[in-house]
Amino acid sequence: MSPGKKETVPPEWLDPESLPDDLRWIPAHYKLHPGDPVYLLLAWHWRRLQRSEDVLRALALELRTSLDNRIETLTEAAETVAGVGDALAGVQAELEQKPAQLAGQIDTLLAKPLGQAVAQLQTLEKSLATIAPGIRASQHRQLLAALLIGVTLGVLLALSVFLA
Repeated sequence: MSPGKKETVPPEWLDPESLPDDLRWIPAHYKLHPGDPVYLLLAWHWRRLQRSEDVLRALALELRTSLDNRIETLTEAAETVAGVGDALAGVQAELEQKPAQLAGQIDTLLAKPLGQAVAQLQTLEKSLATIAPGIRASQHRQLLAALLIGVTLGVLLALSVFLA
């Protein structure tokens, strides 16, 4: 308050009925007049408390609204996560069935070519079985011829050494 200015007291401050029940007894008990500075201080303090309560109520409402929005968002996120979990379980079930399906497809695709290859190998084995004794005999002959050539060359070399 500046020294040259006189501030006026709001008229609702001067009415003792405007105070709450908890504070009305103080001016009555101490016989305070509405112009008394203690009464004015009491009224001023009550108004400040009232404004603080109003601000706190507004902030509590804002906080409640914000929390409700966050709870709603978290609920939606939890439902989404649960939906994703269900979808992943379905995908896992499908993937577990895929190896069996792929094995069946591979069996059907390769059965005919593998059967043909086995048949050709059996035919080749039969034809080689008839030729095998001839091959063995020719190998024995080649081995015998190599041995005879070696012995002959050895004898000729030994004769040439003794004669020389």
